[in-house]
Amino acid sequence: MGKAANRGQFCEFVGKALTNIKDDAIEKVDSEVLQKAIDEFGPEGATKSEFIKWIQNGCRMNYILANAFRVGDIFRHRAEKGDRRLWLSDNTQNWIVKPNLERVVPVRIDLGKLSDYRLPKSMNDSAIQIATNNPGCMDLDTFFCVAYLLIFQPKLAKEVLGYELKKDAWYLFHVELADGTKVAMDLDGRGDEWNFCASAFGDDDTWPEGRVLLFFATSAK
Repeated sequence: MGKAANRGQFCEFVGKALTNIKDDAIEKVDSEVLQKAIDEFGPEGATKSEFIKWIQNGCRMNYILANAFRVGDIFRHRAEKGDRRLWLSDNTQNWIVKPNLERVVPVRIDLGKLSDYRLPKSMNDSAIQIATNNPGCMDLDTFFCVAYLLIFQPKLAKEVLGYELKKDAWYLFHVELADGTKVAMDLDGRGDEWNFCASAFGDDDTWPEGRVLLFFATSAK
């Protein structure tokens, strides 16, 4: 076993970790999350406990959570204004949202970078999967998380997913529901709202040239 650090070295490490953080990095921290960390710092507080766990894990996070949300609080039909306003088709509400209103989704920032594939011609879902080397479908939590980041946290999405939506583009997601059913989710920006329209994944209908499939090169789980 190698040499062991003492209390003085631990305190010096913590001091360096804090004083070497640049202002622009601090500005990226969610102020509400920071306040919660401050509030829970006490002698037996959660912040101190989680910090020790972080040290024990070699200063790494295996599964990073920035926050979490309840689906029914976020994905609401025309409940917001401006760039956060959503229009949800009947299929989207009945297949995707209503069965999962109480679902709590972790806001993961370790998913990796999104890839996109712009359809060079009209293609059905199976053909798109083949053209993109069969990336598979996003599971529900991943889809909800990605959609949340792209629309409600665009700055964070650009940082952690490497992507930002454009109002003049038409997007497509392939999503797998809890029962294994595959769904094609269409997303586009119209005026001051984002439109989600779910349809059955299949070979009968084709998506028009120029539609953009968003996916992870290795389908996120």
